[in-house]
Amino acid sequence: MTNKVIKATNEELQQVYNDIPKAYDRANRFISFNQDVKWRADLVKTILKYCKRPKLILDVASGKGELSYTFKKIYKDNSNYEIILSDYAENMLKMALIEDEKVLCSFDALPFREKAFDIVMSSFALHASDNIEDVIREITRVSRKIVGFIAMGKPDSWIRRVYLSIYLKYIMPYIAVLGGAKARDFKYIYYIYERVPTNSQHKRIFEKYIDIKVYEERALNLFYFVVGFPKE
Repeated sequence: MTNKVIKATNEELQQVYNDIPKAYDRANRFISFNQDVKWRADLVKTILKYCKRPKLILDVASGKGELSYTFKKIYKDNSNYEIILSDYAENMLKMALIEDEKVLCSFDALPFREKAFDIVMSSFALHASDNIEDVIREITRVSRKIVGFIAMGKPDSWIRRVYLSIYLKYIMPYIAVLGGAKARDFKYIYYIYERVPTNSQHKRIFEKYIDIKVYEERALNLFYFVVGFPKE
């Protein structure tokens, strides 16, 4: 039996929103139905329930570091801790929202020793992998305490799969235009969605490597939210 997500408070969310940079991720704002900031805050709060005083944190496939930025807004402990951003795209790391250490690497071949980090976390990125099992194996290998991630999956319900296919292919790119983006820059999300496994397939993979404490599906089961301990 899994536990519930720890929700970020309105005050915590307001602090994130008040200081949010203009460069903060827009793509995931559109595909998450404007819930990306809240979900990241919920992920941080839930992770911290299981690891209250982390010293070393890895943000996998960090992009510009939106999750780490949120972590710093939520985690108010005065003890020293370090976040490392890792991403395959050098330009993303150069545009990082925080000044912490950055490592250029792929999430399916992390250049770190086993059990190096108290927390390994990721948001809106794992669905881009060619082999999700390789990535899960890697993030659990380098974590000594807790892992947590949010990523795009695919509903087991065929009705929802069809609905979301239509939304992602024909509707969302043009909603993005209303937000000042270019439609063609968002069409790739549909192609990622089409090739990812279903959520039940994902969960079977997660259970091989993670003692899952929290598992939720959100936004018509388009996303999965996972927090747990690496299995020995």
